[in-house]
Amino acid sequence: MNSWLSLFTRGALLAALLLALDATAETIDWTDLSDVELNIEAPDDALVYKEPVSIEDADVKNLVLDAIVEYGYQDEEGRYVVDLLERDKAYLGVRVTTTDGHPVVGAMPNISIDGKSRLLLAELTTAEDGVMNFGVIGGQMGLDRVTASVGEKSVEYAINVISLRAAGFPTLEVLEDGLGWDELLSARLEYKDMGYVATFPDSIKSRAGETVKISGFMMPLQPDLKQKHFLLTSNPPSCFFHVPGGPAGSVEVVAAEGVEVSWNPVVLEGRFEPQETSDIGVVYRLLDAREVKP
Repeated sequence: MNSWLSLFTRGALLAALLLALDATAETIDWTDLSDVELNIEAPDDALVYKEPVSIEDADVKNLVLDAIVEYGYQDEEGRYVVDLLERDKAYLGVRVTTTDGHPVVGAMPNISIDGKSRLLLAELTTAEDGVMNFGVIGGQMGLDRVTASVGEKSVEYAINVISLRAAGFPTLEVLEDGLGWDELLSARLEYKDMGYVATFPDSIKSRAGETVKISGFMMPLQPDLKQKHFLLTSNPPSCFFHVPGGPAGSVEVVAAEGVEVSWNPVVLEGRFEPQETSDIGVVYRLLDAREVKP
């Protein structure tokens, strides 16, 4: 419990610090530079904007592909390695450019995965900056391989999936007749018009409106010890700006009586409402929820 309170305290301090820095910045005259400073030339390797070119005008045989990872590192084989908890989401991307650095628009990289993890395609083609973003949901513990390719060019990512038990976290209770995260994460998502459109399997659609049980981790949305509105997530939350598992890896919970904040997994029971469209980044709701004690 103290861990959650310290998170909120750090968040408040950070907000105050940012406001103070913003106020200080208003008193600085950023144009007060000397002639020497104004005439300094940028280094040769400085980032220079280059006009994008369409895939139709690019030489497909001579494209350059670069991997983009939110958190990761390169191993000795040149692969981009991402450590990922099972059922958590990694945000990845691939940048396509010409050999002289122009971003390529409209390329359709082929993304393949070898392993137990699942691929989430939010975009199908590269944008003006030459980037196509996608995601991966961690499967069973092991090393999965993701490859992005355009023509004969490719770049590889290694997804190092770690189980909750191996990472030292408590595991979730398996509920008889409850809804499990493997089912919830099986929804297919499409990002459209600044929101998500979800397609659910029959096992999810058939439970709409029913009272169901779900085991998960709490992600508070209020500065209270008892939460009436919070997220239930597939994995322990580590950041308020990163929801574990993505839109299908969390459930928006409304509990009239409130549920006490806990770092340990909780079991909730409530009316289950899958959302076919969502503009808040979550496609499941659990209403009139209450905690179920073992």
